Amino acid sequence: MLQQVLTNLLSDIAIVQRYLEVSQDAGFADMTRLLESLAIHLFKASHGLDLTNKNLFAPNFPAIDLADEAKRVAIQVTVNADAKKIRHTLAKFDEYNLAKDYDSLIIHGFLNCSRIEVPDHCTVINIGTIVSTVADKNDEELAQHLVDALEQHTDFSRIHPYDDRNCLEIVLRCIDRNALKHRMVCEGSYRDMVKGLNEITELISKGTINRKKKNKSVDDFNDSEIQIFLTTVRNEIGRIVAIVNESRQGGLNLLRFPCIRFSKSTE
Repeated sequence: MLQQVLTNLLSDIAIVQRYLEVSQDAGFADMTRLLESLAIHLFKASHGLDLTNKNLFAPNFPAIDLADEAKRVAIQVTVNADAKKIRHTLAKFDEYNLAKDYDSLIIHGFLNCSRIEVPDHCTVINIGTIVSTVADKNDEELAQHLVDALEQHTDFSRIHPYDDRNCLEIVLRCIDRNALKHRMVCEGSYRDMVKGLNEITELISKGTINRKKKNKSVDDFNDSEIQIFLTTVRNEIGRIVAIVNESRQGGLNLLRFPCIRFSKSTE
Protein backbone atom coordinates (compact mmCIF):
# COMPACT_ATOMS: atom_id res chain seq x y z
CA MET A 1 0.00 0.00 0.00
CA LEU A 2 3.08 2.27 0.13
CA GLN A 3 2.68 3.33 -3.51
CA GLN A 4 -0.90 4.46 -2.91
CA VAL A 5 0.15 6.45 0.16
CA LEU A 6 2.94 8.14 -1.80
CA THR A 7 0.50 8.98 -4.59
CA ASN A 8 -1.80 10.64 -2.06
CA LEU A 9 1.17 12.47 -0.54
CA LEU A 10 2.22 13.90 -3.91
CA SER A 11 -1.36 14.97 -4.59
CA ASP A 12 -1.56 16.81 -1.27
CA ILE A 13 1.78 18.52 -1.86
CA ALA A 14 0.60 19.69 -5.29
CA ILE A 15 -2.47 21.29 -3.70
CA VAL A 16 -0.39 23.08 -1.05
CA GLN A 17 1.95 24.35 -3.76
CA ARG A 18 -0.97 25.66 -5.80
CA TYR A 19 -2.44 27.27 -2.68
CA LEU A 20 0.85 29.07 -2.07
CA GLU A 21 1.05 30.23 -5.69
CA VAL A 22 -2.47 31.68 -5.62
CA SER A 23 -1.83 33.33 -2.25
CA GLN A 24 1.28 35.00 -3.62
CA ASP A 25 -0.51 36.18 -6.76
CA ALA A 26 -3.30 37.63 -4.64
CA GLY A 27 -0.80 39.52 -2.49
CA PHE A 28 -1.70 37.71 0.72
CA ALA A 29 0.62 37.71 3.71
CA ASP A 30 3.78 35.63 3.81
CA MET A 31 2.93 31.93 4.06
CA THR A 32 6.18 30.82 5.70
CA ARG A 33 4.49 30.14 9.06
CA LEU A 34 2.50 27.37 7.43
CA LEU A 35 5.64 25.99 5.80
CA GLU A 36 7.64 26.15 9.02
CA SER A 37 5.08 23.97 10.74
CA LEU A 38 5.01 21.51 7.83
CA ALA A 39 8.80 21.42 7.55
CA ILE A 40 9.11 20.10 11.10
CA HIS A 41 7.23 16.97 10.02
CA LEU A 42 8.89 16.77 6.61
CA PHE A 43 12.45 16.80 7.90
CA LYS A 44 11.68 14.49 10.80
CA ALA A 45 10.50 11.89 8.29
CA SER A 46 13.24 12.45 5.70
CA HIS A 47 16.29 13.34 7.80
CA GLY A 48 15.34 12.20 11.31
CA LEU A 49 15.63 15.72 12.69
CA ASP A 50 13.97 16.82 15.93
CA LEU A 51 13.34 20.45 15.04
CA THR A 52 12.15 23.41 17.07
CA ASN A 53 10.85 26.66 15.62
CA LYS A 54 13.32 29.40 16.51
CA ASN A 55 10.75 32.09 15.68
CA LEU A 56 8.54 30.95 18.56
CA PHE A 57 11.16 32.09 21.06
CA ALA A 58 12.55 35.05 19.14
CA PRO A 59 10.32 36.44 16.36
CA ASN A 60 12.21 37.04 13.11
CA PHE A 61 15.16 34.97 14.28
CA PRO A 62 18.05 35.81 11.93
CA ALA A 63 18.92 33.57 8.96
CA ILE A 64 17.15 30.40 10.14
CA ASP A 65 13.66 29.25 11.11
CA LEU A 66 14.14 25.75 12.52
CA ALA A 67 16.95 23.94 14.29
CA ASP A 68 17.92 20.59 15.75
CA GLU A 69 20.22 21.64 18.57
CA ALA A 70 21.47 18.13 19.30
CA LYS A 71 22.47 17.41 15.69
CA ARG A 72 23.58 21.02 15.11
CA VAL A 73 21.45 21.43 11.98
CA ALA A 74 19.70 24.70 11.07
CA ILE A 75 17.00 25.15 8.42
CA GLN A 76 15.73 28.18 6.56
CA VAL A 77 12.22 27.61 5.18
CA THR A 78 10.90 29.69 2.31
CA VAL A 79 8.35 29.54 -0.48
CA ASN A 80 10.91 30.25 -3.20
CA ALA A 81 14.60 29.62 -2.58
CA ASP A 82 15.83 31.79 -5.45
CA ALA A 83 19.42 32.95 -5.79
CA LYS A 84 18.74 36.21 -3.96
CA LYS A 85 17.15 34.42 -0.99
CA ILE A 86 19.94 31.85 -0.78
CA ARG A 87 22.69 34.48 -0.81
CA HIS A 88 20.82 36.61 1.75
CA THR A 89 20.42 33.62 4.10
CA LEU A 90 24.10 32.70 3.81
CA ALA A 91 25.12 36.29 4.51
CA LYS A 92 22.95 36.47 7.63
CA PHE A 93 24.19 33.06 8.79
CA ASP A 94 27.75 34.41 8.64
CA GLU A 95 26.84 37.84 10.03
CA TYR A 96 25.35 36.36 13.21
CA ASN A 97 28.12 33.74 13.48
CA LEU A 98 25.62 30.89 13.61
CA ALA A 99 28.33 28.44 12.51
CA LYS A 100 29.42 28.29 16.14
CA ASP A 101 26.08 26.62 16.99
CA TYR A 102 25.27 24.73 13.78
CA ASP A 103 27.48 22.62 11.55
CA SER A 104 24.96 22.37 8.72
CA LEU A 105 22.55 24.80 7.09
CA ILE A 106 19.64 23.56 4.97
CA ILE A 107 17.71 26.00 2.80
CA HIS A 108 14.34 24.54 1.83
CA GLY A 109 12.26 26.05 -0.97
CA PHE A 110 8.79 24.51 -1.03
CA LEU A 111 7.91 25.80 -4.50
CA ASN A 112 11.21 26.44 -6.25
CA CYS A 113 14.95 26.17 -5.63
CA SER A 114 17.65 27.87 -7.67
CA ARG A 115 20.75 25.92 -8.61
CA ILE A 116 23.66 28.05 -7.45
CA GLU A 117 26.98 27.22 -5.86
CA VAL A 118 26.84 27.17 -2.05
CA PRO A 119 29.44 26.47 0.67
CA ASP A 120 30.06 22.91 1.84
CA HIS A 121 28.11 23.43 5.06
CA CYS A 122 24.97 24.47 3.12
CA THR A 123 22.46 22.34 1.20
CA VAL A 124 19.50 23.59 -0.86
CA ILE A 125 16.64 21.08 -0.80
CA ASN A 126 13.34 21.10 -2.68
CA ILE A 127 10.19 19.18 -1.77
CA GLY A 128 10.88 16.52 -4.41
CA THR A 129 14.13 15.55 -2.70
CA ILE A 130 12.32 15.17 0.62
CA VAL A 131 9.63 12.92 -0.88
CA SER A 132 12.26 10.81 -2.68
CA THR A 133 14.19 10.36 0.57
CA VAL A 134 11.05 9.22 2.38
CA ALA A 135 10.11 6.87 -0.48
CA ASP A 136 13.57 5.28 -0.36
CA LYS A 137 12.98 4.33 3.28
CA ASN A 138 10.15 2.04 2.10
CA ASP A 139 8.15 2.83 5.23
CA GLU A 140 4.39 3.15 4.73
CA GLU A 141 3.73 4.58 8.20
CA LEU A 142 6.39 7.25 7.66
CA ALA A 143 4.80 8.33 4.38
CA GLN A 144 1.35 8.27 5.97
CA HIS A 145 2.62 10.54 8.74
CA LEU A 146 3.42 13.18 6.13
CA VAL A 147 -0.04 12.83 4.59
CA ASP A 148 -1.53 13.34 8.06
CA ALA A 149 0.67 16.39 8.67
CA LEU A 150 -0.38 18.01 5.40
CA GLU A 151 -4.05 17.36 6.03
CA GLN A 152 -3.87 18.86 9.51
CA HIS A 153 -3.28 22.20 7.82
CA THR A 154 -5.73 21.99 4.92
CA ASP A 155 -8.91 20.03 4.18
CA PHE A 156 -8.44 18.46 0.76
CA SER A 157 -11.52 16.25 0.72
CA ARG A 158 -13.60 18.54 -1.50
CA ILE A 159 -11.12 20.62 -3.48
CA HIS A 160 -9.07 17.58 -4.39
CA PRO A 161 -10.74 14.16 -4.02
CA TYR A 162 -8.30 11.29 -4.27
CA ASP A 163 -8.51 9.04 -7.32
CA ASP A 164 -11.27 6.42 -6.90
CA ARG A 165 -9.24 3.48 -8.19
CA ASN A 166 -6.25 4.31 -6.02
CA CYS A 167 -8.47 4.55 -2.94
CA LEU A 168 -10.27 1.31 -3.76
CA GLU A 169 -6.90 -0.47 -3.87
CA ILE A 170 -6.13 0.82 -0.37
CA VAL A 171 -9.38 -0.71 0.93
CA LEU A 172 -8.78 -4.01 -0.88
CA ARG A 173 -5.27 -4.29 0.55
CA CYS A 174 -6.64 -3.66 4.02
CA ILE A 175 -9.24 -6.39 3.49
CA ASP A 176 -6.57 -8.77 2.21
CA ARG A 177 -4.33 -8.05 5.20
CA ASN A 178 -7.09 -8.63 7.74
CA ALA A 179 -8.94 -11.45 5.98
CA LEU A 180 -9.58 -14.75 7.71
CA LYS A 181 -7.70 -17.14 5.45
CA HIS A 182 -8.32 -20.49 7.15
CA ARG A 183 -11.34 -22.60 7.95
CA MET A 184 -10.69 -24.47 11.18
CA VAL A 185 -12.62 -25.75 14.18
CA CYS A 186 -11.02 -23.03 16.32
CA GLU A 187 -10.38 -19.77 14.45
CA GLY A 188 -7.97 -18.27 16.98
CA SER A 189 -8.04 -14.95 18.80
CA TYR A 190 -11.42 -13.27 18.96
CA ARG A 191 -9.82 -9.92 19.75
CA ASP A 192 -7.53 -9.95 16.70
CA MET A 193 -10.34 -11.09 14.45
CA VAL A 194 -12.76 -8.35 15.47
CA LYS A 195 -10.02 -5.71 15.45
CA GLY A 196 -9.25 -6.53 11.83
CA LEU A 197 -12.90 -6.45 10.82
CA ASN A 198 -13.45 -3.14 12.61
CA GLU A 199 -10.43 -1.63 10.85
CA ILE A 200 -11.96 -2.47 7.48
CA THR A 201 -15.30 -0.96 8.51
CA GLU A 202 -13.66 2.23 9.79
CA LEU A 203 -11.57 2.58 6.63
CA ILE A 204 -14.65 2.26 4.42
CA SER A 205 -16.88 4.51 6.52
CA LYS A 206 -14.44 7.27 7.50
CA GLY A 207 -11.27 6.75 5.49
CA THR A 208 -9.32 6.26 8.72
CA ILE A 209 -7.76 3.45 10.74
CA ASN A 210 -7.52 4.07 14.46
CA ARG A 211 -8.59 7.66 13.70
CA LYS A 212 -5.58 8.23 11.43
CA LYS A 213 -6.31 9.38 7.89
CA LYS A 214 -5.57 6.68 5.31
CA ASN A 215 -8.08 7.19 2.51
CA LYS A 216 -11.32 8.93 1.58
CA SER A 217 -14.64 7.73 2.95
CA VAL A 218 -17.17 5.75 0.93
CA ASP A 219 -19.32 8.88 0.61
CA ASP A 220 -16.49 10.73 -1.18
CA PHE A 221 -16.14 8.21 -4.03
CA ASN A 222 -17.43 9.46 -7.37
CA ASP A 223 -18.01 6.02 -8.92
CA SER A 224 -21.43 4.78 -7.82
CA GLU A 225 -20.52 1.13 -8.48
CA ILE A 226 -17.54 1.39 -6.13
CA GLN A 227 -19.77 3.02 -3.52
CA ILE A 228 -22.29 0.16 -3.80
CA PHE A 229 -19.51 -2.43 -3.58
CA LEU A 230 -17.93 -0.85 -0.49
CA THR A 231 -21.30 -0.41 1.20
CA THR A 232 -22.05 -4.09 0.56
CA VAL A 233 -18.68 -5.11 2.00
CA ARG A 234 -19.31 -3.00 5.09
CA ASN A 235 -22.74 -4.58 5.59
CA GLU A 236 -21.35 -8.10 5.14
CA ILE A 237 -18.66 -7.39 7.72
CA GLY A 238 -21.40 -6.40 10.15
CA ARG A 239 -23.03 -9.79 9.59
CA ILE A 240 -19.70 -11.57 10.07
CA VAL A 241 -19.09 -9.77 13.38
CA ALA A 242 -22.57 -10.78 14.54
CA ILE A 243 -21.86 -14.44 13.73
CA VAL A 244 -18.47 -14.23 15.43
CA ASN A 245 -19.99 -12.75 18.58
CA GLU A 246 -22.55 -15.54 18.75
CA SER A 247 -19.76 -18.11 18.45
CA ARG A 248 -17.57 -16.70 21.20
CA GLN A 249 -16.88 -19.26 23.91
CA GLY A 250 -18.11 -18.05 27.28
CA GLY A 251 -16.30 -14.71 27.37
CA LEU A 252 -13.00 -16.23 26.26
CA ASN A 253 -10.99 -14.92 23.34
CA LEU A 254 -11.54 -18.13 21.39
CA LEU A 255 -14.24 -18.95 18.90
CA ARG A 256 -15.71 -22.29 18.11
CA PHE A 257 -17.64 -23.11 14.98
CA PRO A 258 -19.44 -26.43 14.69
CA CYS A 259 -18.00 -29.03 12.34
CA ILE A 260 -20.26 -30.29 9.62
CA ARG A 261 -19.65 -33.99 9.18
CA PHE A 262 -20.57 -35.80 6.02
CA SER A 263 -21.08 -39.55 5.83
CA LYS A 264 -20.90 -41.47 2.60
CA SER A 265 -24.25 -43.01 1.84
CA THR A 266 -24.31 -46.70 1.15
CA GLU A 267 -26.78 -48.64 -0.83
